[in-house]
Amino acid sequence: MSTGNEFRSMGMVVGVIVGVVISVLLIRLVNRDRKLRTEYDEMQKIIRGEGYKIAFYTVLIYEGLLILLDTCIQIPAVPMVTHFGAIALGVTVQAGYCIWNDAYVGLNTRLGRFLLVALFATAINAAVAVMAAVSGRLIVDGVLQDPFTNLLCALMFVILGAVAIVHRMAGSGQEA
Repeated sequence: MSTGNEFRSMGMVVGVIVGVVISVLLIRLVNRDRKLRTEYDEMQKIIRGEGYKIAFYTVLIYEGLLILLDTCIQIPAVPMVTHFGAIALGVTVQAGYCIWNDAYVGLNTRLGRFLLVALFATAINAAVAVMAAVSGRLIVDGVLQDPFTNLLCALMFVILGAVAIVHRMAGSGQEA
């Protein structure tokens, strides 16, 4: 006999697998040469490495603070939300740093298609979060639930879009 948690876990595994397959297809779609790997010049590689380092330390600090907070208070979020928050924060820091330093868009990337994919991902995640909020599944008894991760994804894309716009308005953006 299966419980609701087993179905939920299986659904999450299937969702991750589908997400990976879609991600691979989208990466191939946005790259001009249909390769799975995006190509960067040497300067972009150096900047991206620095971005990864900064993001790594950001995630360490976030998780360390989470540990400290958890010893003092009950965090009003399910574990998936708190730990996905670390992932979203790390991605936002790394991508934001790279966008600001002209190292995010690869040499073989079709910028227009890339932006359409980002807008689509933002819209889908925002829609899921809104539907969860309307149905009362976003916050239950004052606790952030799993669909809140969709809101975090949408927020991440909005922040990265804002970084790209500000970077471009500052006159230092080449492609972002």
